[in-house]
Amino acid sequence: MNARPKGPAPCPQCAYLLRLLYREVRGLKEYTLEIQRFILQKEKEETVYRDAAYTMDRVGISKSTLLRCQNQGEIRVAKIVNRKKLYRDQDVERLRKTYWSLDA
Repeated sequence: MNARPKGPAPCPQCAYLLRLLYREVRGLKEYTLEIQRFILQKEKEETVYRDAAYTMDRVGISKSTLLRCQNQGEIRVAKIVNRKKLYRDQDVERLRKTYWSLDA
């Protein structure tokens, strides 16, 4: 009940090289995941959240326009704390620039 495909057996040198290559790839994958976790943690620590009042004031829009922008996917709620919608500061700035067609 061996699941190996039928055919010529791999040479001993090839099997050895494949094991070495597998170890290297596994090590690189673990290292990559470690870097990704580090980056995500940094982003989480550096993220500034803004409430709807700040967002409306900063962008210069009304509550209904903010809700419309949410529904159209132009900005998304990052999290809700105590029934208050919070937006990431970078998303607020991006909405302000796109809404008013600002280049910089």
